[in-house]
Amino acid sequence: MADKGYEFFEHTADVGVRIFGATLNELFVHASQGLKELLVEDSPIAASERRAMNLNAGAVEALLQTWLKELLFWFATDRFLPAQYRLDIVEATRLQGEVVGERFNPSRHAQGTEVKGVTYHQLQVKQTDQGWEAQVIFDV
Repeated sequence: MADKGYEFFEHTADVGVRIFGATLNELFVHASQGLKELLVEDSPIAASERRAMNLNAGAVEALLQTWLKELLFWFATDRFLPAQYRLDIVEATRLQGEVVGERFNPSRHAQGTEVKGVTYHQLQVKQTDQGWEAQVIFDV
């Protein structure tokens, strides 16, 4: 397992990430941290703005994709970057909680990779003896 809870892999013109977590909650947080690293590398993010998150989907794979798409939407529209997570409910088809972070500031944040979307291509989420594993491909 990767030290950070995720690791990147190359995928043609896209970027893939394998994500690991002891719990489904941890898996979703690590997935978000992988996306954040793509967007702003290892720039520190302050916890100054709170945003509620309430998502539903038909399956855990769709929920993970919806979670990442929502975070990417927040970045694309408001330049919002997540720093902390309080996820009260993370189930196979439902996520509810709060994300705390700040808006992108070019004087403090590196401009990383432009992520255009979160694909459904080769999207996987599975429970293992060690916890949870997932794979996501980002369109860059």
